[in-house]
Amino acid sequence: MGRCVRVHPTYVPEPMKVELLVTRDSPSCSKAENLWRSICENENLTLEVIEDASPEGQSALTRLGLRALPAVLLNGRLVAVGVQTRDQALELLRAAGHAGA
Repeated sequence: MGRCVRVHPTYVPEPMKVELLVTRDSPSCSKAENLWRSICENENLTLEVIEDASPEGQSALTRLGLRALPAVLLNGRLVAVGVQTRDQALELLRAAGHAGA
């Protein structure tokens, strides 16, 4: 009789979720948004920009206890506040497990 072989599905990781919390009309937030848009485009990641005045932004600020912006969340975890250099941003992605960075 034939042998039964268990086949395991190939593990496909969830794409990394990149969120940037910003405040409108802030030069620092604009600079951070431009940087993260460029990086996410190069790394094939999706960037969600969340304004602090939005309901989602207000909820995140309260939940995370943030008093300063911009703030970067990777997979829902706060990893940085302020404006990063390109190298710092790529290191944050690597540390969070993004293989492409």
